[in-house]
Amino acid sequence: MIRNRPRHRYAPPVNDIQSARRPRPALWFAVVGVILAAAVTVFVLVRGGGPHTVTFEVASSGEKISAITYGTGDVQLGKDVGAAAAAPWSKSHEVTDTSGMLWLHVLSPAGGAITCTIWVDAKVVMETTALSGATCEIPFDDALDQ
Repeated sequence: MIRNRPRHRYAPPVNDIQSARRPRPALWFAVVGVILAAAVTVFVLVRGGGPHTVTFEVASSGEKISAITYGTGDVQLGKDVGAAAAAPWSKSHEVTDTSGMLWLHVLSPAGGAITCTIWVDAKVVMETTALSGATCEIPFDDALDQ
């Protein structure tokens, strides 16, 4: 008589199966870290990270300028009045905080044409001409996109 032998399949030890299915946290942390580092690098390159040279400039049709104020965000970088505000006028600053607005306000009581210009990294990002004073304002993010 032929006996039916039970068929035995190979089964790896339980510990090997559990370790094969177990997530490897160190690997996942490494993958997530690499992805985050790449995203930060791309963001910095696209947004132009680092300090930016911002130049505020005022020109006049010959009229006297009484006051010039300029800044970035909530910070006033400077104010010139009287003889210090004579046109043509220009001031440059290294700016690292790119949040908020770049702004330049010029006041002329004589009513002549005043042109204010804001430059970021040697590119004109805002220019306005008006009578009796001029105001240039632009969000720093928009200035970097130009």
